[in-house]
Amino acid sequence: MSTLKVYDATGVQRPISAETNGDGALSPRHGLSDEATALIEAIRTAAEIITPARQHAAVTPSDDNALVGVQSLYVGFGGAVAVELSGVTAIYHCQSGTLLPVAAHKVLATGTTASEIVALVK
Repeated sequence: MSTLKVYDATGVQRPISAETNGDGALSPRHGLSDEATALIEAIRTAAEIITPARQHAAVTPSDDNALVGVQSLYVGFGGAVAVELSGVTAIYHCQSGTLLPVAAHKVLATGTTASEIVALVK
């Protein structure tokens, strides 16, 4: 059971208890409206996005090696950065010192010319 505090229409903060599944998602039995459930999930997602990185690791571009828990990439020496996100490849052209806010699954060797890439990890 999770307790969330929200403000009601009069500006008073009130607790809302909600049952959660094992993965932390709200259970369909919680009794909140679909709109309230969507809002709570959006807040959780936003909090996840703005949470600072807890670790960092040097990245060696590879077409095979997967990255885990990456929040963003720091590009030390500029160039093209080819990344794979959910099976889709994208190429970003970055200047030196760029913080690239992508949760990349891979930094691909093919297409990457940038170097000194660091993964910021949750």
